[in-house]
Amino acid sequence: MYECNANDRNELESIQGQILERIQYLRERDLDIATDEILLDYYSFNDEVISCILDDHSFSPIIFGIMAVVGVFILYRIWKLRKKKFKRF
Repeated sequence: MYECNANDRNELESIQGQILERIQYLRERDLDIATDEILLDYYSFNDEVISCILDDHSFSPIIFGIMAVVGVFILYRIWKLRKKKFKRF
């Protein structure tokens, strides 16, 4: 079981690199990727690290609010541009 810590993002990069290396190794030797126990363990570890990152509540609601405002602004600009294009016809 993986213990969540401050280095979760680094761990995620590391395990994803290991997954890619293992997949390349298995493909070079024409081995079955779906039944490889080491690869399945890597995926399990990857899931645990991702759930730690997703459960991290250190992100402020202010950041989510800013992201939402920027998203709405972008959608508004796209809508205005499309509306302007239809007026030409």
